[in-house]
Amino acid sequence: MQPTIQCLSDTQLELLLTSVKCAWHNALFTLIADTGLRVSEVTGLRVSDLWLEGQAVHTLDVRAEIAKNHKPRSIPLSFRCLEAVNKLQQYYWLRDADPLLQFAFCGRLWSAPISRRTIHRLCVSYGKTILKCHLHPHMLRHTFATRLMRKVNIRIVQQLLGHSSLSSTQIYTHPNSQDLNSAIQTLNAPATQ
Repeated sequence: MQPTIQCLSDTQLELLLTSVKCAWHNALFTLIADTGLRVSEVTGLRVSDLWLEGQAVHTLDVRAEIAKNHKPRSIPLSFRCLEAVNKLQQYYWLRDADPLLQFAFCGRLWSAPISRRTIHRLCVSYGKTILKCHLHPHMLRHTFATRLMRKVNIRIVQQLLGHSSLSSTQIYTHPNSQDLNSAIQTLNAPATQ
């Protein structure tokens, strides 16, 4: 049985995203890992959420109709996400379809969204082959939150994740040995007055 982990290290995330060669799968993983979207939000994304007026949007507006508790939020997109969206537009999205109606990640039919189960299967499959661990979609959300927690205020992470309660955000804190070492190293710095 393969080990279960809560979130990916930076090295594991890089390995996953550089190893997944299918642009569609890569975009799916990149979007979850760099925006912290819930799987239910990913399944509801339309092309128009990611592509407007001939270009990738720089800020993803998670619509109330797909957001948990109908709480909309805005998430700036990383350069890596922008590249992934450009590849989706170039290779996968139908050019003559209405972007308001076409799902960004469609299922077997262009008019139906990808299923949560399909996303889960993709994660498990790539996790086994690339990372040699059990990967599930929520781990990518955990990874997003944990990476941010090392760099920004918890309130910012709370807003990006769409949490109503700060206590919901705190479960995403997973300090690793590097975090602990960095904390101790701050004691070596001269005290400032």
